[in-house]
Amino acid sequence: MTQPESAGGGAPTRRLAAILVADVVGYSRLMGADEEGTLAALRALRSKVIDPALAEHHGRLVKTTGDGLLVEFASVVDALRCAIAWQQGVARANSGIAEDRRIVFRIGINLGDVIVEGDDIHGDGVNVAARLESLAQPGTICLSRAARDQVRDKLQVQFVSLGSLQVKNIARPVQAYLVTPGGGVGARSAPRRRIRHWPRSALPVAAIALVIAAGLFLWYEPWTTIAEREAPGLQAPGAALPLPDKPSIAILPFDDLGADTQNPRLGEALAENIISSLSKLPQMFVIARNSSFAYQGEAVKVQTVSKELGVRYVLEGSVQQAGGRVRINTQLVDATTGFHLWSETYDRQIDDIFALQDDITLNVVTALQVELTQGEVAKVRQRGTETLRAWLLVNQSFEHLVRFTREDNAQARKLAEEAIALDPDYAEAYVRLARTYLADSHSGWATNRDAALRRSIELAQQALRLDDSYPDTYHLLSAIYLFVNRHEDAKLAIMKALDLSPNHSLAKANLGMVLTYSGEAEAAIPALKEAMRQSPIYPDWFLSELARAYFQTGRYDEAVQVLERRLQRDPNSGEALILLAAAQSSAGRLGEAKAALAKFLEPRPAYTLRHYASGEFYKNTEDLDRVLDALRKAGLPE
Repeated sequence: MTQPESAGGGAPTRRLAAILVADVVGYSRLMGADEEGTLAALRALRSKVIDPALAEHHGRLVKTTGDGLLVEFASVVDALRCAIAWQQGVARANSGIAEDRRIVFRIGINLGDVIVEGDDIHGDGVNVAARLESLAQPGTICLSRAARDQVRDKLQVQFVSLGSLQVKNIARPVQAYLVTPGGGVGARSAPRRRIRHWPRSALPVAAIALVIAAGLFLWYEPWTTIAEREAPGLQAPGAALPLPDKPSIAILPFDDLGADTQNPRLGEALAENIISSLSKLPQMFVIARNSSFAYQGEAVKVQTVSKELGVRYVLEGSVQQAGGRVRINTQLVDATTGFHLWSETYDRQIDDIFALQDDITLNVVTALQVELTQGEVAKVRQRGTETLRAWLLVNQSFEHLVRFTREDNAQARKLAEEAIALDPDYAEAYVRLARTYLADSHSGWATNRDAALRRSIELAQQALRLDDSYPDTYHLLSAIYLFVNRHEDAKLAIMKALDLSPNHSLAKANLGMVLTYSGEAEAAIPALKEAMRQSPIYPDWFLSELARAYFQTGRYDEAVQVLERRLQRDPNSGEALILLAAAQSSAGRLGEAKAALAKFLEPRPAYTLRHYASGEFYKNTEDLDRVLDALRKAGLPE
């Protein structure tokens, strides 16, 4: 390793470097439990694992910070090889040690410009590496896109995209990638294997039924059209959002002109599939369905859409059906200038609708000058069925599912079953059908809740067997794993969903929820904010989960602010009221906490701390205890 150019006290200089930042997970807890033993174990790991790995891979240890290390490399390949050897060596050293005594590292790697002063380095290149380290899962490695691009064809490792995340004190979003367990870190299996071989015995029906009653809505996508259009976080409603640093687009639902009763809502289904296809591309920023579809039926200007959703481009169109033929008009507009980048009129047989969808999607990509690999073209063209009627039935089923009434749930099931009868290999139809049975079990609509739950699990397994590339199946599995306290499996499943669809805002929010419940609330906050940015007209539960993450990081005032906005949407939200009581109690506002709790208890006077605890699924008891202690102070009985 070459010595720093500025060694010897010269003026600061700059250079490009691969920066590795690592720290010990739960260091304060380990030190509190056994200070001398923890320090001795750290020294042993430095001597036997870390220092030899640094020497072998030409790393320069810049400095240590108690539980953290900053290392510089001339090569990203060397940095990642070192990190893999580091994590594997630590995993071997931990074998036979009780889980609560193990020393586990997170590692972040970035390629960037650094400022060199003496033997020290600093600057944004180092700061980004530190933020990536905080996003890594315990025992794993997180890379920036710049670092990933340098090693993706040089090492036999796999990456899972965490999306483009806004991280603390960094002006531009950071594209983050996790090196998966199947990519050589640790001794665990790859995500796909663990999820595909889901043992039935590992999902006790009674346990799932208990927790799904509290958490079903988190994966069930229960949004309705939200009247208040607001920017992410606490930005003022109506404020223009900054444009992303990649091609950004909103696809509006295509207008159905004189819709054929045999193929209703064709324009809406077409737009939804284009959104799903484009969302698979990490090179693009695609607004989520529930935000772009909020304009359905409105005569809205593309400039308004651009301002409210924070995108540069808007795709709009219309569909007209007659006599087995379909005419589709489309236009792609640069909303910042009003310039039409591309427009086309298609007049085809209705049976050509899937080929038309591919043509429109790829024409949009071409017009935005997004370069695709052959694999990415195949992903864009990928679809679950070639049967038009089955495709439309599944889209109609979704509309009934999100209304969450007994009658709508029954209609959603009927439509999904009709779709499966037409195409027994249609994975998405099985996911829709699984959701109806889970809704029955959750709500009590089923005469046998356990049987309904078992049926939903069987259908989810069938969907996975039919198509292991459908993101929503992994999204569903992640929530179920979380509900039964399989936190690591939940993280792997939701990261698989995001790897398949990097623009999936609901999966990003679900990642934030999983991280919070897994004891990693600090990393949950940027994931939730990114989900809000991807879907500026977002579901209410995004706010609740952001507030929960703020609470668990001790940022009680910020939690209160977010919950107050949540209650502006629904003043009687029980979920928001009880979280608000906890946050106000922890912030020292006991009078306000008692008032919020009293409002929560009005329709549920017998509610106790035990009821609250039974519906939560925190990995660490201290995280649950933090909420319970706050509610106890506010006056919630045992």
